[in-house]
Amino acid sequence: MATMNYKCPNCDGPLKFNPDKQKFTCEYCLGEFMPDQVQQMNVEKEQRETYDEREVNSYEQRRQEAETRGEQEEEYPVSYTCPSCGAEIVTSSTTAATTCFYCYNPVVLGGRLSGEFTPDRVVPFELSKDKAIERFLAMCGKKWFLPKGFAGKEQFEKLNGVYFPYWYADEQKTAHLTATGKKIRTWRSGNKEYTETKIYHVVRGGDVTINNVFERALKSESREMLQSVHPYDLGKAQPFAMSYLSGFQAEKRDLGKSDVEPVIEQKMHQYAEQVLKNTMEGYDVIETESFNEKTDLSAYTYNLMPVWMVTYKYNGEIIPFAINGQTGKAYGHLPIAAGKLAGVSAAVAVIVFILGVLGGMLFL
Repeated sequence: MATMNYKCPNCDGPLKFNPDKQKFTCEYCLGEFMPDQVQQMNVEKEQRETYDEREVNSYEQRRQEAETRGEQEEEYPVSYTCPSCGAEIVTSSTTAATTCFYCYNPVVLGGRLSGEFTPDRVVPFELSKDKAIERFLAMCGKKWFLPKGFAGKEQFEKLNGVYFPYWYADEQKTAHLTATGKKIRTWRSGNKEYTETKIYHVVRGGDVTINNVFERALKSESREMLQSVHPYDLGKAQPFAMSYLSGFQAEKRDLGKSDVEPVIEQKMHQYAEQVLKNTMEGYDVIETESFNEKTDLSAYTYNLMPVWMVTYKYNGEIIPFAINGQTGKAYGHLPIAAGKLAGVSAAVAVIVFILGVLGGMLFL
């Protein structure tokens, strides 16, 4: 397994990407380096060590064999040797960057993001771990029925920064929509109510451009979670460089373009129809009669997006929480302490009963 780590040119300590500074920093000599500096320093190393043709071919062979059998390729463990301490570490087949369990140095598994699995773009983390914790605790602050100790900072010290894979699509279409538009007016005269409905035949057509329609590219994670942390500002996306992964975990895609294309195309269809409908102003009701479209241009890109992840165990259930590593948008189903809820319900019932008794006494 080809592995990489990024070292400080001053003291040889590990370099990690710092979201607050948008630079690579060394925690030993406090050195700071711009992303393009780190990329330039490691360009030859990346070219030499990141492409593991045997692993890529092996993965493709397993995937094709599984498709032939009408099955999905199963997850399998893979071991690698830490380039810093020499320890053997076992990861899942989709993990592309992690931290050594023994020496805590960041390690990038270069072969996982090589060849056709090389992402087109990456959105770097902008939210540090501390700020991500602050955002999540702020969300918890107004929740009355959380379990005791849930909203304590110590619960989220294991917050983990992960780059998750997504497919993004842009399309330009020629679309044509015919619809029935209705203008409805209601009035009263005396004891009678009258309704007047005017019906129009409405036609719209033209070029429609739809950008940044996305779908997660990792089947092993909750689709709801990975979709709900959006949106991201793709204006800040960078051409993919392996160095951005240093200090974080990263997952490679295990869903290809053909796997997500039906879902994305259905979204594109709905968006294009809605764009034309939005130009039909002044009607109370719009009913589609026919909608036709032709895709003129289509572009798909494979991207890595930053997410802060943590799990919480409550009543035997593992509950995941996710925070957008760029904007701070949080996702998660907060647990409810049944005891607290029951206590408040009982207190409310007592108050209602007392008020009822007092109200009854007023009429004695």
